[in-house]
Amino acid sequence: MSSFKRDQVQDMYYLSPMQEGMLFHTLHHQEKGFYVEQMDMNVKGTLRHDLLEKSMNVIVERYDIFRTVFLHEKVKRPVQVVLKKRPFTLVVVDMQDLSEDEQLVRIETFKQQDQRRGFDLSKDALMRATVFQTSPTSYRWIWSYHHILLDGWCFGLVVQELFAMYHALLHDIPYKLEPVKPYKEYIQWLEKQDKQASLQYWQQSLAGFDGQSTFKEQRKQTNEHELGEMEWSMSKEETAALSELAFQQNATLSSVLQSVWSILLSRYQRSNDVLFGTVVSGRPADLAGVDKMVGLFINVIPRRIQLTDDMTFRTLLSETQQQSLAAEPHQYIPIYDIQAKTGHQPLIDHIVVFENVPTAKKDEQEAGLGFTVENMNVYEKSNYDLNLLASPGEQLQLKLAFNKKAFDPQFVQRLKEQLSLLISEAIKHPDQSIHTLTLVTKQEKQLILEEWNAPELEHDQLYLSKWFEHNVRKQPNAVALSAGEHTMTYAELNEQANRLARHMQKNGVTHQTVIAILADRTSELIVSLMAVLKAGAIYVPIDPDYPESRIQYMLKDSGATHLLTHSSFISQVKALAFDGTYLFADDQEISLMSAENLPLEAGLHDTAYIMYTSGTTGQPKGIMTTHSNIARVVKNTNYLTISETDTLLSLSNSVFDGFTFDVYGALLNGAKLVLPKKETILNMGELTGLIKRENISVMFVPTALFNLLVDEETDWMRSVRKVLFGGERASVQHVRKAFAVMGKGRLINVYGPTESTVFATYYPVDEALPVETHSIPIGKPLNQTGAYILSRHGQLQPIGMVGELCLSGKGLAKGYLNRPDLTKQAFITHPFAAGERLYRTGDLAYFRADGLIEYAGRVDDQVKIRGHRIELTEIEAHLLMHPGVKQAALIADQHNTQHTRLLAYMTCEEEWEDKLDVIKSGLKEKLPAYMQPHELIRLEKMPLTPNGKIDKRQLPKPEAPQGNRHVKLPVNEVEQKLLVMWREVLEREDISTDDHFFELGGHSLKAMSLLSKVSKEFDVQVPIHLLFETPTIEAISRYIQQQDQEAAGYLVFNESQTPTVFALPPLPGYGFIYQEAAKTLDDVRLIAFDFIEADHRITQYVQHIQHLQPEGPLTLMGYSGGCYLAFELVQSLEQAGRTVEKVIMIDSYMKIGESDLEGRSIDDDIAAIVHQSKQSELAQAELIQDELAQKTRAYYETFVKGVNQGEIQADIDFIQSEENIAIPEWMAKWEAATTGAYRQYQGYGQHADMFKNKECTARNAQLIKEIVHHKNRETVL
Repeated sequence: MSSFKRDQVQDMYYLSPMQEGMLFHTLHHQEKGFYVEQMDMNVKGTLRHDLLEKSMNVIVERYDIFRTVFLHEKVKRPVQVVLKKRPFTLVVVDMQDLSEDEQLVRIETFKQQDQRRGFDLSKDALMRATVFQTSPTSYRWIWSYHHILLDGWCFGLVVQELFAMYHALLHDIPYKLEPVKPYKEYIQWLEKQDKQASLQYWQQSLAGFDGQSTFKEQRKQTNEHELGEMEWSMSKEETAALSELAFQQNATLSSVLQSVWSILLSRYQRSNDVLFGTVVSGRPADLAGVDKMVGLFINVIPRRIQLTDDMTFRTLLSETQQQSLAAEPHQYIPIYDIQAKTGHQPLIDHIVVFENVPTAKKDEQEAGLGFTVENMNVYEKSNYDLNLLASPGEQLQLKLAFNKKAFDPQFVQRLKEQLSLLISEAIKHPDQSIHTLTLVTKQEKQLILEEWNAPELEHDQLYLSKWFEHNVRKQPNAVALSAGEHTMTYAELNEQANRLARHMQKNGVTHQTVIAILADRTSELIVSLMAVLKAGAIYVPIDPDYPESRIQYMLKDSGATHLLTHSSFISQVKALAFDGTYLFADDQEISLMSAENLPLEAGLHDTAYIMYTSGTTGQPKGIMTTHSNIARVVKNTNYLTISETDTLLSLSNSVFDGFTFDVYGALLNGAKLVLPKKETILNMGELTGLIKRENISVMFVPTALFNLLVDEETDWMRSVRKVLFGGERASVQHVRKAFAVMGKGRLINVYGPTESTVFATYYPVDEALPVETHSIPIGKPLNQTGAYILSRHGQLQPIGMVGELCLSGKGLAKGYLNRPDLTKQAFITHPFAAGERLYRTGDLAYFRADGLIEYAGRVDDQVKIRGHRIELTEIEAHLLMHPGVKQAALIADQHNTQHTRLLAYMTCEEEWEDKLDVIKSGLKEKLPAYMQPHELIRLEKMPLTPNGKIDKRQLPKPEAPQGNRHVKLPVNEVEQKLLVMWREVLEREDISTDDHFFELGGHSLKAMSLLSKVSKEFDVQVPIHLLFETPTIEAISRYIQQQDQEAAGYLVFNESQTPTVFALPPLPGYGFIYQEAAKTLDDVRLIAFDFIEADHRITQYVQHIQHLQPEGPLTLMGYSGGCYLAFELVQSLEQAGRTVEKVIMIDSYMKIGESDLEGRSIDDDIAAIVHQSKQSELAQAELIQDELAQKTRAYYETFVKGVNQGEIQADIDFIQSEENIAIPEWMAKWEAATTGAYRQYQGYGQHADMFKNKECTARNAQLIKEIVHHKNRETVL
């Protein structure tokens, strides 16, 4: 059982609960020296080493605990073994020959080594001491022992007896020690207690506690430990006042301290239900002789204190004292048993210790010893990262012992100041409600209210359209807008907006008329916004992709009398049954209206737009934003300057207020606005290319999209002057990566709810992020904006303490449309500025010591997902409207993912248990795509809290798909690779190759991520619309394989049709010239080759044809220069034994000599061909310019030097253009080039238009179709 023999053992018994806990933690942290108590004493005078050693041996012999070891191996339950003998040896080190500095270094090194050394509890003597003599009359006495042996109360007794024994030996006088009870009797007492009754007490006491951790915003996650301490004393007057207050309430000073600490915790945790550990003496009054026993009696027990808002400090103190008394009979129960009984792991994360230990007066204790102990420092590595310790006396001594690796000393210093201030407040105002006791010093209040809230930077008070018209007058010909292929100057945009505004007025629009705008991301959207403002009206932006029911609600709730849209949406808007006036932005009548500016009939505080956000009632709520609100965020700001030289990129949806910054940030400052199509935004390659091509200088990017762009590449950032990102918590990893490219001041993290108009705070990233950075601040307020952190009771929170972020200033919206109750609740009276309002954001935050604001979560269940603000209760309400749903709960899950996903949990009526798809479809009819749950999860019953509410923390994470379903496996390598990507992006394994990407939880940002991976893996750009139209692995695989064909040098059109025609291209050498013709050739499998630049191109063409049509007669076709290639290819095929039935030659002749350039250079001709090719939209979409030039040169040089020789057996069908150009000398008709038939036909269009002009292409393709199917209509030319 141990290394000790039986005759060495005096006794053996179980451990106390506290000893068992310490044994566990010591074994778990053995290498770290946990629970090693180390006393460091400065001794002055003459210290007899021999007498000290004898005295300590007497103590060891007197108390069993100093001769004890602890065994845990090969036993059912750990035991402590008392040895009969355990001689103690004092180590003495003479350091008198060293300098004072050298002595200090040696001693500190020894202390650290001694601490790290720890003890082997199964065999070591668990107490050791070393005396360093530093001079003839000075010593450092380091006394270490394991805390499992004894507690502070016992140590006081031991020191008293030790010094008494030393005194007796020094003076050679007898000293009789009274008999003491062994520690074993306490263990026996413990075994007799009714443990079940005590556990029942703790279970009842802790029922309903939610187990929240303390100081979680300030605590850093670490496994390291470095002790830090802050000590201070209350004044005599304050100590006396606290004692008097305790006396009045029949309480102890310990209860006073616990009461004050509970208030402080309550403020930090924003909860009236707080819990911490407290150390109790553990000495039962009914155990005889317990006051003189030496061992470990103390125990850590939970102290739960439930405060109420109207509670006074006196009431709190009385209740805390009563709770302490009620817990006394049960305080022997170990913390791990309490945790197991209540289900909280761990239950406490810090302790409060009131060290009321017996001590003799120092002068009496040291009398006659010949030395004095100048000071005694106690060092212990605790299992907790924070402890509050107090010692009574004339002046109450307080100490915060903390782990420097977990808490910054600056925070602990603030904690010290706040605790001291709260004690002072409790003394002064014991009969006031505890929530009125302040924690903010006068200096802090001045700092927050006067220095950290932005100064007022005024701008000229102009209506929005007047700012715009000012820029029109200043630079009428400057480009105001680039939307796809459409650009508009300031003058053009102004004129169109004026015409549309007059058209509105003609149709009944007046001052503050509400106009709903349902439009795509086109130039007409921007014209519409400006027109509404010019007409003095209010716009309500509506996303055409919203469910019909949501659009109908917004139209009705907003009171819209007009709906402005485009004729392309006519069927959609007619289905809305809107009873107001329809206006169409493309109405021809608009062009007849005057283009002159309209007279102004509006005020700065008029509503400019109503924007709808998610609501808690099951329906969205409309926020009324004014002209003044908008001007504040884009004119004369302190976070960003925009000028006429800037180009702003708009990435936000028009129904979100980021769009407000995009549009008015550009147009009110004379800058250029770039409005890409949705398809461009969703294609990473196209988007980054656009940023570079348009020389974007300023852009606001929703955080989720910012992360994707940074992951894609960073080259796009180099030319952008300012990148603003926001909408949800920023990623340190992505900001760090972006900063490495952009550098100081070019990245700005912005924050702001719609109620404060786009942005309220900003943080420019001005330095590289240190390794330990775990979050990006949201910064400081914009100009004309105030930011305050308030408690639940509306009081200013001190620096470092989390509270609700509240905003003031000129950005505050009017309120919520038709919701005066909600407006009154959210927009409150400003407590620090008369006549002003304050908006309660519901966001939790705190001020850092440098004045920057850190985001810390939400007060409620609102979440941000991909920049969208979502009230979980709105989705829950819609679920509960379904007849099959009994209970519903939503959570935003971030487990093992960078992406937040919505999980919906339900209990269902029995007949609906297997119809989750039907319930999901119902949600799609009510909620926009970004609010759709990622997964619906059916539960037999909901987990509940002790109070009967749904316990969302206990909802199970979806580990596997619900129900059995068929999973279609990949059939080729492309599908296999795509499956891996889908699993990674969608973060689930159960994916079939025919599954719908968006029904598995995909959304637009995940689509972007997926297509980026596809592009990198296959070197193929998959259009975003293809994923929306055919969102399966099978479909995307087919597309990629088709692109592989293109990469191989050919395109296949009408793949399933017969017969097959192989087409050779004209200059510049791309087969896609036949793409439009293939539509008419719909019953022909058309394989269009690109020009192959390699010298052995004809051999490669033959190989392709042998693979693509291994047997049967062949048909070939060439157009222009492609005729030269077709003839050469037919010759090679016939030599290889293949039968070529016919070759269709289109408007080019047999080359019988090198081309005559008539004085032109090859370079000149190539430049002309390339220039002409660039004019083609098809070429712009498909070609890279360098590749175009390279292929054109290779083809042209081949054609110029090439000569067709010999003849072929295939029939030749010749189609001639309407151009009738004379045949040059180096060419001849094809008639003599074949031994087969020769037929010729009249084609359509000039030579260059035969496959460029759509009408000519269709007619020529029809002619080819007839030739292929032998419906000859030969025309002799």
